[in-house]
Amino acid sequence: MHKFGNGNPNVMMIGHNRMFYNGLLGNSYRPRELGSFTIYVAPVGTFKLSYDGKTWHERTIAAVPAYTSHMLSAEADLITTVCIEPETVSERQLRELERQVNTTRGGELIVKSVREAKSWLQSTRDNNAFTTEDFDALFLNGPLEGRKLDDRIARTLSQFRTKDNDVNLSAESCALSNDLSMSRFLHLFKEQTGLRFRSYRMWKRARKFLDHANRHCNLTYLALDLGYPDSTHFSHSIRRIYGLKPRSLLEGSRSMEIFTGQGYQGPDR
Repeated sequence: MHKFGNGNPNVMMIGHNRMFYNGLLGNSYRPRELGSFTIYVAPVGTFKLSYDGKTWHERTIAAVPAYTSHMLSAEADLITTVCIEPETVSERQLRELERQVNTTRGGELIVKSVREAKSWLQSTRDNNAFTTEDFDALFLNGPLEGRKLDDRIARTLSQFRTKDNDVNLSAESCALSNDLSMSRFLHLFKEQTGLRFRSYRMWKRARKFLDHANRHCNLTYLALDLGYPDSTHFSHSIRRIYGLKPRSLLEGSRSMEIFTGQGYQGPDR
């Protein structure tokens, strides 16, 4: 991977297992609930984090576990975000990373690493085909320990990475393809990943929406393409996860540079 100087403040790296975003925060007082293990870093100064809308914590960096509702308020309405898909990292490693980020010494080291990486990325013209190892070295100073999975669940997660199937897989079809009953599959999925299948699929659909962040899109058609039953359901789901309406996300990301990871299939451009 190359490292670069200052430039466009709106930049995103997105791969199957990791994502980096630097750009507009949006509505500071609307809850959001990302499906990733999320590390927030203040681009400058500090930001405020609340889990209940009443008590606010001023931070330079904070780690928020996956599927945890929270609110943010940041200077200049900008935030730097590192997203890690929890099913790809061991539970022990996620606990250790959360502890490291949320302690003064460990947090300071990652703030320095993320801010340096952000500066390098903001003027690059081509940083596609990055690997998970590249990403972890760039932002986290080293690799994260992977999660060991049952072959059947690993196969299901792999199906979510294909362009044609990733947003429309049903629990029924996944159970059938693994020769499992529905209840057994759902139990095994939760046991292995720590995630509920329905929540996982909802997050993957919303995450796929970010592929279109710097494109001009018909939101109704896009909602159907992503597997939502209608535009109302689409808008509600996106607002619940990101704290912003789909149109607001698109309008705030028009000039964003997007780089994709190795093997990641974004929309045709």
